[in-house]
Amino acid sequence: MAGSDNGIFSSVKPRRLSDSAVDQILKLVHDGRLPPGSKFPPEREMIVSLSVSRTSLREAIRILETMGVLRVVPGRGSWVREDYTQPRLGTSVEWLPQHVEDVLQLVEMKDLLEVKAAALAAERATPEQLIELSVQLQRYRDAVAAGDAETLMEADMRFHQTIAAASSNRFLADAIANLDPFVLRTRRAILSIPGRPERVVGEHQAVLEAILARNAQAAAKAMSIHDRRAAEGVKTAIEAGRIIARGTPGGQPAEPSEK
Repeated sequence: MAGSDNGIFSSVKPRRLSDSAVDQILKLVHDGRLPPGSKFPPEREMIVSLSVSRTSLREAIRILETMGVLRVVPGRGSWVREDYTQPRLGTSVEWLPQHVEDVLQLVEMKDLLEVKAAALAAERATPEQLIELSVQLQRYRDAVAAGDAETLMEADMRFHQTIAAASSNRFLADAIANLDPFVLRTRRAILSIPGRPERVVGEHQAVLEAILARNAQAAAKAMSIHDRRAAEGVKTAIEAGRIIARGTPGGQPAEPSEK
């Protein structure tokens, strides 16, 4: 977008600043002033145009990405999706705001268990388990590229199960395995959040590299970051659902997701 077009933005009124930024961007999209396929200005220009902090702008962009409005390419920028029609949550993602307390408690428990498992795996993993982690990471990466949701889900599950087994602590591994029936729906919902599968590639890569390096502290930190970002994705989906539920600017109601 040319620099002269940045005048279409105006300073947002204090409320929740990320909400105000979301509303203004949605209105510009609905009015046709940010048509499908258009690229956003650089982050610094957006911060000045909207009079928001970098944190509020990034939160707004995550919310709009979750609502299917934006396509975000890390390191390159954000575009209005070419296939955008109305803000909506996909059917799997829509499940998250309806089960928020259970999901956040589950992610919290996974963090407690998996951080310790990753640290122990860095110290105890066998060569065969290291190979299996590498294989599952590559399967996951290939599934993301192919848009294969089922293989993506399975590879993610196998990656985490292998780390649990590599801890060589059967009580810890059993505790993690006992969460699997509850994790399945949550995993599907989180991995259906736009942009989340691509980000998981880098997060899993960081965990694997720390385990390969036999660095327990780094493995624990990488797993903690991975789980924290999953929780952040859930909270973003909740915010997106709240904005959709209260109605979108521009006089066009959001379309309900198909059940």
